[in-house]
Amino acid sequence: MGHDKIVDGEGKELHLDIALHPGDILADELKERNINKSAMAIRLGMYPSHFNDIVKGNRNITASIALKLESETGIVAEFWLGLQMDYDLYIERKKEKN
Repeated sequence: MGHDKIVDGEGKELHLDIALHPGDILADELKERNINKSAMAIRLGMYPSHFNDIVKGNRNITASIALKLESETGIVAEFWLGLQMDYDLYIERKKEKN
């Protein structure tokens, strides 16, 4: 999770200039499992609008939400938090460069 390096044919590390919010992955996961966002929000004990904000990338995944997602999806909390951490670091690095 964010710790694997991508290298070119000469062994030089490549850096991708993209930000992937964990909500993007979550949206894909829900679609793949044919799960409605509102239904998942209720299963997680969240307001549907708050859950939708996560899926849209307007709200972060917290440790608490990651544990709830783990319980409902079987995808470990560390995965969700790792995605969030990678996204947050990417955004902060972009701010420093500007």
